[in-house]
Amino acid sequence: LRLLEAMRKGGAPVLEESTAAAMFRNQTAGLSGQQPGTGFGFGGAVLLDPVKVKTPQSAGTLNWGGVYGHTWFVGPARKITVVAFTNTAPEGLAGKFPSALRDAVYEGLSQP
Repeated sequence: LRLLEAMRKGGAPVLEESTAAAMFRNQTAGLSGQQPGTGFGFGGAVLLDPVKVKTPQSAGTLNWGGVYGHTWFVGPARKITVVAFTNTAPEGLAGKFPSALRDAVYEGLSQP
């Protein structure tokens, strides 16, 4: 969480600002085989078009997960970092849980 927060805030004290920026910038522009609306930075999957992906997240959100059930996302525009460790392979990575967590977080952000 500390590393992801450092990345979201520009890198310091862990990374150079240019390194953190490269983590959130699409490094695979023009390559085929990617999910529409996403790309890949040096830190994980980068959301390029929230409408195409059908997500409440903002463009520039970085996310990743692991086969044993962890998932995380960093949303610089909304100033949030979310990490979940579930030990629910593969549900925690690619099942309903990551989407439900994301939607609950963003629904909470929209509440007064």
